[in-house]
Formats: sequence, structure tokens, C-alpha cells
Amino acid sequence: MDAPKRLRPPEDVLARAATAAARDPAVVDACRRLLAPLRRADEQRGSDLEKTLRAYYACGASVSGCAEALFLHRNSVRYRLDRVRALFGADIDHPDISTRLCAAFAIDDAARGAVHEAQRAQ
Repeated sequence: MDAPKRLRPPEDVLARAATAAARDPAVVDACRRLLAPLRRADEQRGSDLEKTLRAYYACGASVSGCAEALFLHRNSVRYRLDRVRALFGADIDHPDISTRLCAAFAIDDAARGAVHEAQRAQ
């Protein structure tokens, strides 16, 4: 019997899916609309909520890990995450919500990367 094959790292699968999805302008637009409240709040208040949420998910939804990564106090991270929850009116720790937000971040990043690549090619 053959040895089981290793699974690809999740980030590789997400990056590949995001790159493919970023080719569809409607998908990119939907992702940007989802992230708009977060970005609007950051733009108006300079609050770094998007950076905080990205770090939170990158740290496995750990407040302590996120605080360490961002050099913030845990209570500051909690406060920011509560503001994110209020902006979205949703539980950012619910698997469905966190999946949507992580996918939106990945697709938006892939779309921005494609634009930068096209600009460099010119």
C-alpha cells in the first residue's frame, strides 16, 4: 500500500483559490464591499482594525498571540476586536464569518498583487 500523501499547507490552497477568484471582478467587488466597513473605520479614525483582525486570524484567533505580534496590550486587542464585531454586527470567531473574512482578505490581496504585476510588466 502506498504511503499517504501529504496535504498541501492550508495557506497554499487559500492562495491558489484566491488567485483564481481574483480574476473575477464581481468576486473582488464583493470582497471589497464586505471589508468596506473595516477600511472606512480605519480611514476615518486611523484605528488599524484591519491590521488587528488580520493578525488575530494569523495568530489562530489568539488574543495573546495577536497582542504579542502587534506589540499591544491584550486589552487593546480585545477593544479593537470588539469594535470590529460591532462594525460587522457579527461574531468574528464563528467559523462561517471568519472563513468569509479570511477569504475576502486573501482575494483582495491577490487582486492587488495582480494589479501590481500588470503595472510592473508595462
